[in-house]
Amino acid sequence: MNVIGKISGSWMLLICIFLCVLECKADNNFVSEIDSIETVEFGSDIIVFGGIEMPYRLAHFSGTGKSSLVIYLHGGTSKGNDNEKQLNEAGIDSIANYLQLREINSIFLVPQCPSDKSWGGTILGVLKSLIDRYIEEGIGEESDVYIFGGSMGGTGTWSMLSAYPGMFSAAMPVAGNPSRCDADKVALTPVCTVMGTADRIMSVETTSDFVDELNVRNGITKFDIEEGWTHEMTCIQSYTTHRLDWVFSHKSIPSGIESQMEDNKIIKSMQYYTIDGKNIINPTRQRIVPYPISLHRWFSNSIEKSKLKKKKSYCVFFYEKNKTKNLSLLSTSNCKVSVHI
Repeated sequence: MNVIGKISGSWMLLICIFLCVLECKADNNFVSEIDSIETVEFGSDIIVFGGIEMPYRLAHFSGTGKSSLVIYLHGGTSKGNDNEKQLNEAGIDSIANYLQLREINSIFLVPQCPSDKSWGGTILGVLKSLIDRYIEEGIGEESDVYIFGGSMGGTGTWSMLSAYPGMFSAAMPVAGNPSRCDADKVALTPVCTVMGTADRIMSVETTSDFVDELNVRNGITKFDIEEGWTHEMTCIQSYTTHRLDWVFSHKSIPSGIESQMEDNKIIKSMQYYTIDGKNIINPTRQRIVPYPISLHRWFSNSIEKSKLKKKKSYCVFFYEKNKTKNLSLLSTSNCKVSVHI
């Protein structure tokens, strides 16, 4: 080969390398931004509830707006009490980097499940007490609470949605099992979930069937099935920018009702009524239960429409009084019971 041939070959090699670099950058929107990410410092603390002691790590992210609470539940291999192992999960880095890059004002909580327990049963009460602590102290906003989890943590995330409907603005259970959850309750929270076809631990069919149940109940869902992903790959690679954008796009109003409306509807006023038709102001947030379809017809017959101003859209929520005389929400999720006059 002559000199010219050698030079041409070298240039071709350089061009190929250059094109490969460009392609890699195109596959990751955050490549150029990752270099500017500061190291996230996690503090440590302990929550004790019902005689159960649970360590957790926490990080603060500065940004605009109200302070969101973000919770991540780890998988089974990170159980213990060293308050260290749970930080090794890749999902934590993905979420933390996202919060920092998007400048989301938030507190990121990463609890560690005790070795003799899982994210279910009594431990769910401990998790709720952790969330309540930050809300009651005014550190986090009740209307901006998000929960994530992979594997055992994915199952725990489903379980939290079932045990405490309406508590979370949105959730992302990954490679989890929702089979023991109440679809009526879970449907009150927007859910993004991911499963891999090569997962030999969790069943794609089980999750798919459950998501169908949520959709029947008009739940807000995003379900992605990744071809060839194993259980481990799903837990590591699911937390993409696109999916996290979807999760954090959902906000809740203080009563725990999902606030995202249909694109072509604008709600100018919200009215709250007891089941006997009496108007109430600022109802307290209590347990949330599914509402009967007949409520729409009940509204038409029981509340005088003349009391409502014309040319406005009203989002109507129905409450009933339980034995303790507290108000319980009967109608929720995207203003399904609404009146347009």
